[in-house]
Amino acid sequence: MTASLFLSRARLRSRRGEALASVAPLLLPTAGAERNAAAHRIVWLLFQSEPDAGHEMNWRQTDNGYLWRDDGAGRYLILSRVPPSDPHDLFELETKEFAPQLRAGDRLKFALRANPVVASKSGFTDEQKRNRGKRVDVVMNALKSIPRTDWTSRTGRAFARDDLVTETTQAWLAQQGSKHGFKLSAGFVAEGYSQVQVARGAERRRRSASFSVVNLAGEITVTDPAALLARLPLGFGAAKAFGCGLMLIRRAPL
Repeated sequence: MTASLFLSRARLRSRRGEALASVAPLLLPTAGAERNAAAHRIVWLLFQSEPDAGHEMNWRQTDNGYLWRDDGAGRYLILSRVPPSDPHDLFELETKEFAPQLRAGDRLKFALRANPVVASKSGFTDEQKRNRGKRVDVVMNALKSIPRTDWTSRTGRAFARDDLVTETTQAWLAQQGSKHGFKLSAGFVAEGYSQVQVARGAERRRRSASFSVVNLAGEITVTDPAALLARLPLGFGAAKAFGCGLMLIRRAPL
């Protein structure tokens, strides 16, 4: 029997006249690195009874992990194995059970904010290679083979990047689908590829961490319903603790 999942919409009560309006600038900073770290902490407030639920590794190691997506202005979409709780009424919260009934051949529209990575074992010792590979951005990895930008001839990396973003992320997601019960079928779009900064915290005295983010959308066809449903709560790609990996699905129009 498949464990229950819950899909939630949460909005921090930070508008004028609401409980958190006076501290909204602190809770929802506009600067990129601070904003991304703050969003991670805000969503965690909904799972305080599961203190390790938001840790990057917990989607594989525990039954308490969750995936989330920042929709801006203190609004979040969350897929979790336990329903979020808001004992202090800090959020406008709507939760429903997530139990899609899928069959092989079903067509679904999807939206996925991803940090698409592949494993690279270059630069590691033999022992490290046996244990794990270094995760590298698929776009940056592909750009290494493109000559540096020549602005006079308008060739090179800067001019190839947009096409590479589409090609590499489409190939990456197709590979994900081959392992997890779906195939890409129509209308693939890759938009908003960028490098995201996350503040590490003053006590660490270290520079912000960074990773790539891209918004993917299109249509998939289900090939193995059980495999896809098993993968959805685990997410796709890396940086899940910072709002990546949640694939949103809905029925494609007939």
